[in-house]
Amino acid sequence: MLILLMLLSSCVEEGVRENTADVDQSTINKEPPAWLPPQAADDWLSYEPPLLSELPLDPEPIPEVVNVPEVLVIRDTINGISVRVPGQIVIPEEDAQLIEQETEEAYYAISYVSTNSYFGVSFDNDIFSNTDYYYTNGLRFDLIIPIFAGSPFAWPMLPYRKESMNYHGITAVQNMYTPTNPDTISVLEGDRPFAAYLYVGHFKNTLCEKRRYRQYSEIILGLIGPSSLGGFVQGSIHNIEPIGWENQIQNDLVLNYTAIIEKGIVNPSFFDLNIYASGQLGTLYDNLSVGLRMRAGKLNPYFSMPDLANKNSIEYKDALNLQYGITGSAQIKLVAYDATLQGGFFNPNNTYTIPAEDIERFVLQTGMGIYFAYKQLGLTYIHHYISPEHKDAKHHQWGHLNLMYCF
Repeated sequence: MLILLMLLSSCVEEGVRENTADVDQSTINKEPPAWLPPQAADDWLSYEPPLLSELPLDPEPIPEVVNVPEVLVIRDTINGISVRVPGQIVIPEEDAQLIEQETEEAYYAISYVSTNSYFGVSFDNDIFSNTDYYYTNGLRFDLIIPIFAGSPFAWPMLPYRKESMNYHGITAVQNMYTPTNPDTISVLEGDRPFAAYLYVGHFKNTLCEKRRYRQYSEIILGLIGPSSLGGFVQGSIHNIEPIGWENQIQNDLVLNYTAIIEKGIVNPSFFDLNIYASGQLGTLYDNLSVGLRMRAGKLNPYFSMPDLANKNSIEYKDALNLQYGITGSAQIKLVAYDATLQGGFFNPNNTYTIPAEDIERFVLQTGMGIYFAYKQLGLTYIHHYISPEHKDAKHHQWGHLNLMYCF
């Protein structure tokens, strides 16, 4: 039995050797693969995959850094109207490329509301010409603040112009007119009637430095007649009983619109010569005018700002600390209607008025004056002349004094 088992074992070993000899020798002595699947369950716990940094990857190209111009956005608006903030150029996004190419063009790409604020007082009186009749006294208060751009009375103003700076303000005015003898109750035929009006208004002044252009619009609402307190004010000034005011133009509505367009002709740094056209339409005045305006001296640019600028505003970059000079204007006016001569538009119950056929249709008006300003405070005096406004009327003169403060 033992001998039989030994023979069987010898035969099995011989068979294994024969089978091994039949294997393809090309598969032998080759290097094992870099990674083999786990051979047992416990091997999964110790397996660590290769790091990504060790894998051969093609590096992606790094994008080129391009200098993209910064787009400066609007930091403040008033009812959608752009306000140019000090030290900042504000432009719409579609014009962003202009910042890198032409900074000035970027500035001119839109219209702005000035951040400047002003308060002004004007006083008119014929005492400056030693007379006391016709246009005898006037008082006007102006307040210009950027927030007035959002006023409901701003919508009828002349539209915004591209490349412009805009100033919105409100005003209160009282003007008085008397005949040549204001101290009598009698009516002198052919003389001017007593008249006075009082109104409040909203105005907008638009300046375009690049095009040397200005436009002004104003709408007013008030009263003409005794309710304007003209007789009371003149009686207080002259310390007399205003008996003649019993014959004044009677109460009526004042609703008027004024528009002015002005264009620079010659504008070197020390001299301005401009041409302008204006019109008034409503229940107080209806007329058209054309004229010339002149300035000379050491003055701020006419189409950049209204004489003064706050040091925190954009306009201040062009402003002078000290200003002085002379100013002059001349205009021809075509008159269609004047309520201070002909009475109110709706109320015909007046004691005395000038007939329409006696109204002078063409009137010449001129003014010459001086201007002085230091930093944010300005003072102007202009002496006005006007040709006769109706048949048998006299030539007339008066003085205009204006004090303006920028804050």
